[in-house]
Amino acid sequence: SMSHELRTPLHTIIGFSELLAEGVEGVLNERQARFVQHVHHDALHLLELINDVLDLSKIEAGRLELHLELFDALDVINDALGAIHPMADAKHIVTANRIKGPLPIFADRVRFREILTNLLSNAVKFTPEHGNVWIEREPAPDDVVCFSVGDTGIGIAPEDHDAVFDTFRQVAATTRGVREGTGLGLAIVSRLVEMHGGVIRLESEPGKGSRFSFTIPVSRAPQSDQLVVLIVEDEPSARELMQNYLEPLGIRVEMARNAREGVARARER
Repeated sequence: SMSHELRTPLHTIIGFSELLAEGVEGVLNERQARFVQHVHHDALHLLELINDVLDLSKIEAGRLELHLELFDALDVINDALGAIHPMADAKHIVTANRIKGPLPIFADRVRFREILTNLLSNAVKFTPEHGNVWIEREPAPDDVVCFSVGDTGIGIAPEDHDAVFDTFRQVAATTRGVREGTGLGLAIVSRLVEMHGGVIRLESEPGKGSRFSFTIPVSRAPQSDQLVVLIVEDEPSARELMQNYLEPLGIRVEMARNAREGVARARER
């Protein structure tokens, strides 16, 4: 209920600091530009912390709803890698997507991206310069896909593995010297994975990097029959476009050129 009141003044601070930095009201001298940069950076940091707190409070209050759909995970993976690229590039860290081909999953697209972005940004944050961060697929039962985010970072001691998923918990040995963070990112990731019916696990040792693996369902469509989508569209090019989106996800497509044909075909099915 407080989300609007908390976010609105921050968006104002961020917006006006960006205008000042861009010199809209006149060129700033070097010292003024540095001050504005500090204001802008810390306002963005505070907004990120508030968003984490609000997300967690929604989850714990049972107010966060998942909007489940069937989609190709690769699109979201590439999007998440693109989002953390500037942070990785600043530290000369090489990021890689080791997953090939279409990979249909049944999940909330926005929350799936949030899981990936949290894990990838954490990996970059705790990986020294010139390291590596990657995402790959691990063997799993047929009804789930197991994603793994790995890095060549500083690692986490075995006795701290459970603690990293606690709220407002930062394990001192791994977070010393890293300013950003509330200790909420992994807590949110863990709860979002659980809400999808998946599990998350950590493999890590100090000095040997970390690997966070989590499962997401492949599909909740009826297992006895292939999912079929009926496209009713009078434009042949539009029919072909939708067909090319759906078929790589393992969906069988049927076509109808008008409403009468569509209704008849639906009744047949």
